[in-house]
Amino acid sequence: MHPPLSTDRQKYYQLMALVCEDLPLTAIDTLVRNDHKATAAQLTAVRQARKVHLPWLIDLVKAGLPDYVIPLDLLPAKVLGTLFAPATT
Repeated sequence: MHPPLSTDRQKYYQLMALVCEDLPLTAIDTLVRNDHKATAAQLTAVRQARKVHLPWLIDLVKAGLPDYVIPLDLLPAKVLGTLFAPATT
């Protein structure tokens, strides 16, 4: 068994549980219009939890719920590493 929220899959489902009722369909249109690397079909699958892709879900949340603050423990490990990396001079 993994420690709580140790995988991106776990973080995806936790974040989805927090935003699924509030995430508007317009978030997909916004991302597609802004040349997101995912297609509308892929983003729809992410929004419907048929495709587990945490970074794209985070993009959807940022586009559809701009005032929502995503908890730090739900960010991918790569993102957390860059947030808390020591400053280079």
